[in-house]
Amino acid sequence: MNFKSSTEYIGNINQLFNVRQYKICGGWADGVRAVDVSNGSGLTFTVLVDRAMDIFNMSYNGKNLCYQTPVGIKAPQYFDSYKEGWMHSFGGGFFVTCGLDNIGSCCVDQGDELPCHGRLSSIPADNFRIDRGFDENGTPYVTMTGDMMQTVMFGTQLTLTRKITCKYGENKVFIHDTVSNSSARSTPVMILYHFNMGYPLLDENAEVSIPSSVRTPRSEIAASELEMWDKFSAPADNYKERCYYHSGMAEENGIVTVGMKNKTSDLAVKISYENKNLPCFLQWKMMGKGEYVCGLEPGNATVDGRKDARENGTLKTLAPNESLDYRLCVSVGTYSEI
Repeated sequence: MNFKSSTEYIGNINQLFNVRQYKICGGWADGVRAVDVSNGSGLTFTVLVDRAMDIFNMSYNGKNLCYQTPVGIKAPQYFDSYKEGWMHSFGGGFFVTCGLDNIGSCCVDQGDELPCHGRLSSIPADNFRIDRGFDENGTPYVTMTGDMMQTVMFGTQLTLTRKITCKYGENKVFIHDTVSNSSARSTPVMILYHFNMGYPLLDENAEVSIPSSVRTPRSEIAASELEMWDKFSAPADNYKERCYYHSGMAEENGIVTVGMKNKTSDLAVKISYENKNLPCFLQWKMMGKGEYVCGLEPGNATVDGRKDARENGTLKTLAPNESLDYRLCVSVGTYSEI
């Protein structure tokens, strides 16, 4: 039944396509603004407005798709910018945006002390708004927009403007980010989309799809299991993470598509993104008990810190008043659909 026919059975659109904005009460998450979306066909997700508009919960037909850390949701004021302090605020969830000053390892670059994965994920959205409307076919949609401003006196003046769109009955979420440099100086820009696949999408039966021709291990232990990069074990004791850079990605009209599916849980996720401005890709494989996650992470540079990216030539820079766009699409469904 199409949406127009369904309206004869309802008194409020939220019966079919629910969008709910609220503040979390209590604990470390107290005061965090959030928006829950349920699009009427099995997809539900939560946008954390005060944490860079990242997506925390995501599920399909009531089944969870992502990994959440023991940290959970923390309000932005608790962010620790010292070295590995990012881990104290890393709640996981479907995706966390890393940057804009650094991604990956903490480092010192040209005198700047840069924390692990940067500061972006702790920045609340300014000018946040929710717009609801109907497309040309009469199908309702919701669009959320906001600005994350990473600025400092005598330094960086970068803004990430994020637009998240979802339609009724379409199990897709569109993310359009624009990073702008409003300063009078050229500024390094680093960004990483830290997608975190979790149980029951991820278990021993999960199938990962990364269309790369070259896989480069990031550590000796990853190198020792290079041929197992796409295999997943049961949760193990004392597991050490494995990370792999993927390159030579197959594109279709400039779009790279990665994903994961699981026949046992009948779940699938597909992530499509424009490769032009996100030329680097990291797979994070962590099979520890209680720390069971596979990260699918497109980014614009390598993830060993800004100093290393500058030295290896992957660091990107924005000129004064220049901007860059990043477009991604998340699709969810059953094993046979995706």
